[in-house]
Amino acid sequence: MKYIEKGSRWMLFAILLLFGLSQSHAKIVFHSKRNEDTLYHVYMMEDNGSNVRRVTSPSFYDRAPHWFPDGKRILFERDWSQGNGAVFNTEFYIIDANGRNEHRFMANHPTDLALALSPDGKQVAFASERSGEREIYTYHLKSEHLERLTDNRDTGAQSRRMDWSPDGRKIAYEHESVEGDDVWIMNADGSGKRRFSPPEFDANTFLFRGAPRWSPSGTYIMYTEHRWNNKNWQRLAVRVVVQTVRTGVREVHNFPVEDIIATGCWMGNDQTVLLPIKKDFEALTANYEIYRYDLVSRRLTNLTNEKGHDLGPHWISGALSVVPTGKLTTLWGHLKQADPKRWSRERTH
Repeated sequence: MKYIEKGSRWMLFAILLLFGLSQSHAKIVFHSKRNEDTLYHVYMMEDNGSNVRRVTSPSFYDRAPHWFPDGKRILFERDWSQGNGAVFNTEFYIIDANGRNEHRFMANHPTDLALALSPDGKQVAFASERSGEREIYTYHLKSEHLERLTDNRDTGAQSRRMDWSPDGRKIAYEHESVEGDDVWIMNADGSGKRRFSPPEFDANTFLFRGAPRWSPSGTYIMYTEHRWNNKNWQRLAVRVVVQTVRTGVREVHNFPVEDIIATGCWMGNDQTVLLPIKKDFEALTANYEIYRYDLVSRRLTNLTNEKGHDLGPHWISGALSVVPTGKLTTLWGHLKQADPKRWSRERTH
């Protein structure tokens, strides 16, 4: 009995220890020019915006970080042209979350950019002009196999800013053509390409849709939607759209027309997203800051507030890749209380 009681105590201790580890804070990686730096670097912070620390060297121009599924490594791109949009010179790197063991993992073309890591951490999707037009490629980290998924030759179109579905079977991407900028979907091998965002053409306005992101369940795709007047370039609408993959039903979230919204990400469930937003874009002092946005309550919470842009957030749960403190309760409550009518029609705010 004593041995059983002692074993039970150790079992209880192990359970409590495991539970304690599972409650560790989730982490957000992003790139920033904070402290009025002229270069972007990769940073890390907690869910609430606290404990910000730099991951990559202050000597380089690093951006677009993505967590590996194990939370131990970070994928990012290094721009040797330091943001010179006319002269491309980008390479892809992997670094440990503690800032060590940085290494380049493939022979890059100078125009490579816009990384996206597959859910299993085995493949990298990216955009490149190595074949002439901007196309989407995949690179297998182990086999080093490189494959082109899109073919925009002789069309003048461009494909870029992609995201994998949670099961790794499909890729959503931004596609620019004579019909406008829209969100498309294809299979992970490049087959089955189709327009995802609804077709719309108005000669008097310019509509830009992009930066698609799959929800954790794979049910929805979030993307941004900016509309301008073609004649005077007056901003007419700034939106975040959450569109159901199976039915195409859209939920529209309107933001002030003075805002600009860059590429965001989801935060562990189908309810919360991270959005880099530049408030009052015409103000000389305006910076992109990262906000947490609840899609149900439509509440916007500011996580960063520093001099210099904060962009490109990517979220991962904490230790053991489990749901961090508070999120399990929130997610379970959300699933239990989900309103079946929420996605029944397109609605605006």
